[in-house]
Amino acid sequence: MILQISEIVDAQGGLVLSRKEAKDPEADIYRYKRLTLRSLTENGYVNDSDLEDFYTNESLNNAWFASPGDVVIRLFSPLCPTVINEHQKKLLIPSQLAILKVKDHSVISPEFLRWALSQNEVQEHIRRIERGTAQRTVKLGTIMDVQIEVPDVETQKQAVEIDELSRKRERMYMDLIAQERQLAEIAIRKIIGGSLK
Repeated sequence: MILQISEIVDAQGGLVLSRKEAKDPEADIYRYKRLTLRSLTENGYVNDSDLEDFYTNESLNNAWFASPGDVVIRLFSPLCPTVINEHQKKLLIPSQLAILKVKDHSVISPEFLRWALSQNEVQEHIRRIERGTAQRTVKLGTIMDVQIEVPDVETQKQAVEIDELSRKRERMYMDLIAQERQLAEIAIRKIIGGSLK
């Protein structure tokens, strides 16, 4: 069946951080980990090394944090949809990102939603609608108006398994390429006699 994103998720934009940033060093300070545009990778993972600390003088409402099972997207192209897992809970969502919470898991799984939003045809459709913006920004309303094919739960499960395996393999290849590059640089330095200046 074809469903509009607004029919299957509740969405919320992130917090404008400058409004809550700690301004009084004498007051109580609360520290949170926050997602950044860089921390959402194009292959659907959170890059933990790109998370940043955020300090505020007040305790923040839970609505501003991603929970396990939430799909977080960038409000810039590409969307880089990512499902938050158990060890990533309590990540603060800034205003450049949005949280999509699946309303009914018997209709669509967060993992399938992530896969559907990451498809080239969906990303291209959103780019065509938003083409007038110079910074490739994407309105949350545009995403909510997108329609996607939603198969039965068993088919979703099979598609997600194939996608996860493919993404794991891709990640391993990328790590292998990076290691190969490092080995080549070490070998070249040994050949030319030391470090480069």
